[in-house]
This record gives sequence, structure tokens and C-alpha cells, in this order.
Amino acid sequence: MSKGKTINADDSRVNVVLRLVGVIVFVLGVIMTYETFANAGGDVLQPPLVPVLYLCSGMLVVAGFVALVAKYKPSGGPTE
Repeated sequence: MSKGKTINADDSRVNVVLRLVGVIVFVLGVIMTYETFANAGGDVLQPPLVPVLYLCSGMLVVAGFVALVAKYKPSGGPTE
């Protein structure tokens, strides 16, 4: 019999949800960056607010990317 890994459905669901949340947060950060860039030149945004919006959108992009590449480790069971 082959000695492979068995698939745990609960862990697979957690991985899918983690990746899905990562994609959503990443896309939200990219959209926020674009909207800030598009409206920074006009009178829509106050000039002191622009760096704060860039910082927030950058943090969203980084958090989304980390969630995309993160490896979920289950809390229980044997470890390898």
C-alpha cells in the first residue's frame, strides 16, 4: 500500500477559506490603491488624507498576499 497523505476535509475547507479571504483582501487593497491614485489629483480627497489611504491600501495588499501564500497547519494531530 502506498504511504501517501490522506486528505482531511476540514483542513481543505480551511485552506480554501484562507485563500478566498486572501484574494478578497488583496483585490480590495488594489482597488483602494487605484481609487486613491485616480482621485488624488482632484478635489475629491483632502491632500493630507492621501498618504494614509496609500498606507491602508498597501497594508491590505500585503495582508492579502500573505494570506495567499500562507500554509495552514492544523492545531491537532501528529506533526511531520
